[in-house]
Amino acid sequence: MELSMEGTVQVALIGNRDLAAARFAVKKAEGRLRQSGLLPNPDIEFNGFSDFLTSGDGEGEFVIGLHQVLPLTARLSFAREVSRVGVAEALREVRNHERLLIARVQELYVRTQAARRRSVAAAEAREGAATSAGLAATRLTAGQGTLAESALARVDEQRWGTVATSAATEAETLLLDLKTAAGLPAGAPLALTQTLESALDDLRARAGLARATYRPDLELALLGLDRGGAETRLAQASAWEGIRVGVEYMQDRGVDAPGGIDTGHFLGVKVSLPLPVWDRKTGEIEVARATEEERAARVRALELEVGNDIFAASLRVSLLEDQWRRYGRETQPVIDEASREMVQGFEQGRVEARDLLLVRAESTTLQVEATRVIEELAVALIELEAAGGTHPAMAAAYLEEKPLHRRKRL
Repeated sequence: MELSMEGTVQVALIGNRDLAAARFAVKKAEGRLRQSGLLPNPDIEFNGFSDFLTSGDGEGEFVIGLHQVLPLTARLSFAREVSRVGVAEALREVRNHERLLIARVQELYVRTQAARRRSVAAAEAREGAATSAGLAATRLTAGQGTLAESALARVDEQRWGTVATSAATEAETLLLDLKTAAGLPAGAPLALTQTLESALDDLRARAGLARATYRPDLELALLGLDRGGAETRLAQASAWEGIRVGVEYMQDRGVDAPGGIDTGHFLGVKVSLPLPVWDRKTGEIEVARATEEERAARVRALELEVGNDIFAASLRVSLLEDQWRRYGRETQPVIDEASREMVQGFEQGRVEARDLLLVRAESTTLQVEATRVIEELAVALIELEAAGGTHPAMAAAYLEEKPLHRRKRL
């Protein structure tokens, strides 16, 4: 399977196992919504009395009643409102999971390609050191070189071999983590088609187009504030329990002298009205109000955190951009010129092989560090995108669903 960075993100959004499990929270919330706000089931009551234990005249009474508890307040409506907010909260939790997953997949993609690039650079340096080691050995045999040159070349070859192996191992480990995040088995073939520079260009382009913030976790906090208000209203409404209304039919058999047994039929209404004398739900109301205030404080804290995260990521991007431009403008030309001069000097006999090896080693070290600068710049752009929630997949979902909270941000 060959995937670009964005292609890997799309595969992860479909195949990530944790995300698939998280989506069931929405179905559970929808089930709770369907269950909430329903009237309790009615009940049928039977009563029968007879005198067969005493006189045996056949007197008795039979009563059948149908009763229903009806709310006196809008309690059921408030309960349904709480469940409705719960559905929106579950959806926002899934969206936030997606936001974090997108950032993780992108970072793993970038770091995998950076590790591979470091491995290639170190392998090339090892080959150069091996060539120099062979040349130094030949010069030593001919009496033109020194033992120090030969030893330095051999040590340099082993050093860069270790660096190359370490970077290759890191790349394979990161690739396995990327497969896990994408929902792919460890043995599945996965080829990353984008280079580090190409991925960086895509991230830069999206950062330039981003104009708004789509943070599901902030929406989740605002919805929690809505839930707190609904729970407060529900607690207040629950102080009055439901009124019990029933229709009853009674059949009465009694002795009516001198005529004998007489049967009477009666139809009546029964009403039971609860009185909030002992339990007025005062404690529940206080808890609900405190919870609402707590959630309001969390919204303010999260708004500050989001703003600071965006600022910090933007500052880091700016600093790394300056560092990368300075490397391309100042450092790379110096490396290229110094390498050419040392090679020419060595060929003309004006430069010792040991000095050439030292310059080559330092040049490769700077190239490896340059790869780290690109890597960190790309990761900083990913963090900026995650802090703003501006990845195209997130923005599209946000615009499709629209904010469901009613309160203004605090």
